[in-house]
Amino acid sequence: MPLLWNLAFLWELRGGGSRNIRQIKPGIIEKKINRHYLRLCRVQEELGKLDLKKSKTASLEDYVFSQLDFTPYKEIPELEFENILMESIQDFNEAFFQRNFNLNKNDAHILIKKFYVKEDSLYIMQGENPLVISLIHSLYTSLEDSGLFSMEDIENELNIFSSISKERDPEVPLLPDTESIFYQLINSLGGLNITHNDGMKTKLFIKSREDGSIENLSATFMPNNKAWTRVLIHCSV
Repeated sequence: MPLLWNLAFLWELRGGGSRNIRQIKPGIIEKKINRHYLRLCRVQEELGKLDLKKSKTASLEDYVFSQLDFTPYKEIPELEFENILMESIQDFNEAFFQRNFNLNKNDAHILIKKFYVKEDSLYIMQGENPLVISLIHSLYTSLEDSGLFSMEDIENELNIFSSISKERDPEVPLLPDTESIFYQLINSLGGLNITHNDGMKTKLFIKSREDGSIENLSATFMPNNKAWTRVLIHCSV
């Protein structure tokens, strides 16, 4: 139950009054937020290189694509490949891979591994496959990533927890309903600050409706010291 354990830890951290988690080994939530931050950094970097006045192509999309530098994808450091690129696959839902690449998550994972060979501390791309390059670029830059976690994610882990508990004690009381726990967990993340390796901080906050219910969990990221506010979890009415 890695997600619930991570959320429980962040809840405890918040209760202790310290919200800077830089010095603590990151869990699922922190890693996912960090990958989102790194994607924004890459997008910010690419946007900074564009000079739209020099565009001579028929469309803006063609010009932007012509300015992209895919050279860094030919050799990727081991830790970046394993801890950032490959783990980024879980940040997107199945519809994303099907819509953009006609693949499922598992196929995307297999395809990338197929075209890279590890040599010492680097993963080297074998040949240049347009689909693989497009896939990797999307994992590094797409802002279509799915929410930080879903009610279904919480329900799945609660079911595991409940099964284990009942095996140990058949009289264990029933857990509160999943929806209630889901919103409590979202609320527990409001006000959390996460410090990234470059020293920049991401601030999480709750946006509420007029009736006091939670509309979403959002975060303000600061790639290259420029604010980007993104919704991390949408909450239904």
